[in-house]
Amino acid sequence: MTEAKTNTPGHDKPQSADAQKPGDVTISQGLGKLFEAGEELTEEQTDAMAEQAKAAAKKSQAERDNKNEQIASGKDK
Repeated sequence: MTEAKTNTPGHDKPQSADAQKPGDVTISQGLGKLFEAGEELTEEQTDAMAEQAKAAAKKSQAERDNKNEQIASGKDK
């Protein structure tokens, strides 16, 4: 297995060249990584990320609602 180092500050661990693609990672694996990373964040960083997640969820919901309205009115593209 080949190892490739990242140039990102704060990421000293080498990544394998055949690392999993985001779509191949299970929800449990992703949550585990989030919890691990979350332990290193400040409260301000955590709050900012939570606000970004809320905004993204609201935007996504609005887009779904808009699409559903288009379908209901027969204006679906």
